Amino acid sequence: MPDCDYCDASFTDEEAYLDHLASEHAADLGRIDRRRVERRGSLEGDGGSSPIVLYGLALAFGLIVIGAVGYVVTSGMADEGYVHEHGQLTVEVDDEVIDFEQQRYYQEELGGTFHFHPDDGNTWHMHPDRVDLEHAMADIEMPISEGAITIHGEAFDDDAPDTNVEITINDEPADLSEELHDGDQIRIAVETADGDGLPDAADEDH
Repeated sequence: MPDCDYCDASFTDEEAYLDHLASEHAADLGRIDRRRVERRGSLEGDGGSSPIVLYGLALAFGLIVIGAVGYVVTSGMADEGYVHEHGQLTVEVDDEVIDFEQQRYYQEELGGTFHFHPDDGNTWHMHPDRVDLEHAMADIEMPISEGAITIHGEAFDDDAPDTNVEITINDEPADLSEELHDGDQIRIAVETADGDGLPDAADEDH
């Protein structure tokens, strides 16, 4: 009467014992017991497969199902227009650069699609929707138009005497209505005649 080496069970014959190993201890079997169980499976007739092989096939099938579900969910999010992309934004006035790593520009403060996160420098984030540059700058309360930007209430416009506003994406003149994409490098450079730089409130956290 075989006794199980993995629990306290006893069996009337070897075949019953091997069936028990396959069904109850497949993951714990040593090399010799695994061979015995596999041999028992191959002798069951009609090309019967070892229980261990069957368990392996079931596991593989489960992983395939999980992967397929993940793909469908991800594809569904993409079909619905969900994005989460990043790039760099530089806004400078008379060579003085705005620091976007401030509470006033974070998502929880602004709530917009285009925003910044703590400890991420001037890296912009865009989620869950895709927006163009004009809407992006409105989200961080720096509205722009062709050749113009307003920074915390102070307007800079190419039409003003001795003022120059240059807006580029990836070093090319920006189309404000063109949607932003991952990796876009946005630069807005303002030059004024007096060279006073940023408005006093633009470079202070609040």
